[in-house]
Amino acid sequence: MKILSLLLVFFGYMIFSTANWIPRKFGEVTYEQIIFHLNVPLDTEIKLVYSYLQNTLLMSSIITVILFFVARKISPAKCLGFAVVFFLFSLVAGYHKMDIPRIINEYHSHGVMGDLYEKNYADTSLVKITPPAQKRNLIMIFAESMDVSYANESYFGVNLIPELQKIAQNNISFSHTEGFGGFSNINGANYTQASLVAQLCAIPLRLPVNVRRYHPINGFLPQAICLPDILAKEGYTQSFLNGMSREFAGTDKFIETHGKAKILDWDFYAKRDNLSAATDPRRKRIVRDAKLFAYAKEELAVLSKQDKPFFMTLMTLDTHFGNEHFSKENCQIKYHDAKIKDEEYFKNVVSCSSLQISAFVDWLTQQPFYENTEIVIVGDHPTMSSTIFSKNMERPIYNVYINSVFKETPYAKNRRFTALDTMPTILEGLGYKIDGHKLGLGVSLFSGEQTLLEKLGLDTLNSELEKQSAIYNKLLYGKEID
Repeated sequence: MKILSLLLVFFGYMIFSTANWIPRKFGEVTYEQIIFHLNVPLDTEIKLVYSYLQNTLLMSSIITVILFFVARKISPAKCLGFAVVFFLFSLVAGYHKMDIPRIINEYHSHGVMGDLYEKNYADTSLVKITPPAQKRNLIMIFAESMDVSYANESYFGVNLIPELQKIAQNNISFSHTEGFGGFSNINGANYTQASLVAQLCAIPLRLPVNVRRYHPINGFLPQAICLPDILAKEGYTQSFLNGMSREFAGTDKFIETHGKAKILDWDFYAKRDNLSAATDPRRKRIVRDAKLFAYAKEELAVLSKQDKPFFMTLMTLDTHFGNEHFSKENCQIKYHDAKIKDEEYFKNVVSCSSLQISAFVDWLTQQPFYENTEIVIVGDHPTMSSTIFSKNMERPIYNVYINSVFKETPYAKNRRFTALDTMPTILEGLGYKIDGHKLGLGVSLFSGEQTLLEKLGLDTLNSELEKQSAIYNKLLYGKEID
């Protein structure tokens, strides 16, 4: 009986600590996010695994061992009674901590058919897109977890990203206010791979009810027309730089399906430069941002010498979760907050990222190809770690358009927009003319046309994005689905 009691306590605490650890590290986890990552390969971070084991398995074992010695002094019946109550309490606490009712509701909403696409979808394959007389290069930087709240001194006591804020102020940056702002986080674009899809394809990443019939290895949204597809058709040479393995979250399958860019990732540079995971024991395989920017300069030297326009995408990584990728070699420790133990370096990581991106932009402006190049910097989603933010913080996502064909626009302020609007905005910033200014579910912000978010509001848009669509399922599967 005492063995049963020990097992109930062990697994009860495992359940509770897991339910507590996941939101702390990943924020509000959605049903969609869980299903997607169960169906695509992930490259697990060693430090993240250690954190999980330390907070769950280790603590569960310690508590169970303590109970083992305490249980010798009490009757088996009382011990079992305590263990049952503890186990049930852990189940209930974990249930509420993970917000299981919300996840269940998200699951059930997948069976509801909506009409969002029927009313608002502009089929990119049918929209007339006219290229400019002179095609401009494009450099797109996805700044991991970069939102404008980092500039809010009332949140953190200091502006952590003054360099990025200055870049936004000196160029075109669309804002939800009259001041420094950004775009809203929405369903289907609220984690890295989903945001990548939403910003490059103007549609969200949503999985079907029958998820077993879907796998990106069969083609990642094969019927969607994305920014890489359009630029490939226009003769652009494309490169995609990522500090992780190309297989992470099906990135390689997305790129193979859309644009077929040359992928420069950990696998490529590890083989070329004899890199070893031992160079960073906190991770199995990763190219840190400082090194990735150096690699980007190398690649741009090659791309700029070709007689074709180029499109280079670069995804930063150091700001993922806040502190896991802090580099003492490349970042200065300027801040420390003893109250936030798990994220004590996050201010320094964010500050360093702002400095590194700014330095890279400064370097770009000095290059011969800059005059004919648009630079777009966008965040992918707000930081997922819940330990450094409270729920009442406003966290719009960063964006800036540098050296576009528009030197200014009257439509930059007091806009409500999302990742869905990035692709048509980039294209018009490159000088392409889009009939109706709409592609997919997105609108070019340079046009002043009303966005879906402005039209529907955040709650309604998120609700509609949860619903099924025959049009979207065709984009997802590449064919009609019953």
